[in-house]
Amino acid sequence: MSRYDFTPVLDKIAEGAAAREAGRLLPYAEVEQLREAGFTRLRIPVEYGGLGATLPEFFEQLIALGRADSNLPQLLRGHIGFVESRLVNRDERWLRRVAEGAVFGNAQSELGNQSFFHGTTTLAGGRLNGTKFYSTGSLFADFIHTTAAIDDDRSADVFVPTAAGGVRRLDDWNGFGQRLTGSGTTIFEDVRISAEDVEVFENKRPPRTYVAAVFQLVHLATLAGIGRAAVEEVTAFVKQRPRNLHNPTTAPKDDPLVQETVGRVAGAAFAAAATTLAAASAVEKVARLGGSASPADFDAADAAVYSAQGPVINLVLGLVTELFEVGGSSAVTTRYALDRHWRNARTLASHNPLIYRYRSVGDHVLNGTTLAYFGKGEE
Repeated sequence: MSRYDFTPVLDKIAEGAAAREAGRLLPYAEVEQLREAGFTRLRIPVEYGGLGATLPEFFEQLIALGRADSNLPQLLRGHIGFVESRLVNRDERWLRRVAEGAVFGNAQSELGNQSFFHGTTTLAGGRLNGTKFYSTGSLFADFIHTTAAIDDDRSADVFVPTAAGGVRRLDDWNGFGQRLTGSGTTIFEDVRISAEDVEVFENKRPPRTYVAAVFQLVHLATLAGIGRAAVEEVTAFVKQRPRNLHNPTTAPKDDPLVQETVGRVAGAAFAAAATTLAAASAVEKVARLGGSASPADFDAADAAVYSAQGPVINLVLGLVTELFEVGGSSAVTTRYALDRHWRNARTLASHNPLIYRYRSVGDHVLNGTTLAYFGKGEE
């Protein structure tokens, strides 16, 4: 039993999820409800004004949020990663700001560039200029975490108030899934940046942390939430069906073949959530070690998360496809919007392509290579 209960707000969010998806209605109100309920400060330590959730506790709640509306965990992904980076550094200033209600978005990627610190966005003379793509969550945020070049050898993490002059946030994400995450373009045009909102770093491999694993866990929790939602909705769909053309003498809910299918997808959803939470427990171990964590400790956490990616993706993609077996043509009508589960799961599964993740895990298992996000080799 979790010590956190967001059931009222999550149930309210779930009620309008299909309609928002159909009308492409961005969930501004729902983000505000989560902020007011304290969801955005779950991981902030109690001494800074947060709720002090462990990583397994947090990801249990994130799966529940994914069940309510899978757009919401992903649009909070930048916020979640920012909070973990502040926890690593024990940055009291920003931890307290988040506890007070500040929400962060993310704007790192640039079209045509593979590295965060070799892009065309620049910070010079206290002015930020550049264009970022995949700015997940920034439409709903108070601050944007972005990266800019200082010179050939240095870059900076920059924390930009979204209300600042020269910040433009575009809702131009055109994917077929996860359409309400605000994952569009962010443009910075001569934005004045305060010196206290800049953290300069050298363009070399950064110190090892568990934050990259947390970013991946957000996707897995969102997928697990989609699995739960799909099972709930297909169960409700079957219960209300009065007949089955292929077995007219038996109500669909009493048809052994339908029962078998529902049982199979329910089992897959359970396994996806259990696998995600097991990986979260592995990351919690290294997070608790703090500065005493070794490269082997980080590898163990990363290996748990990256090994979980394949099973979770395959389980959820399988179940959101198989659930249509219980309904015939009526299951594909827009009335039930069951297709959104496949579209959203497929979109999430396309992040960090699985073929590369399998290869990196296999290389680690066979040859002991590190799973560090920024390349191979010893720290």
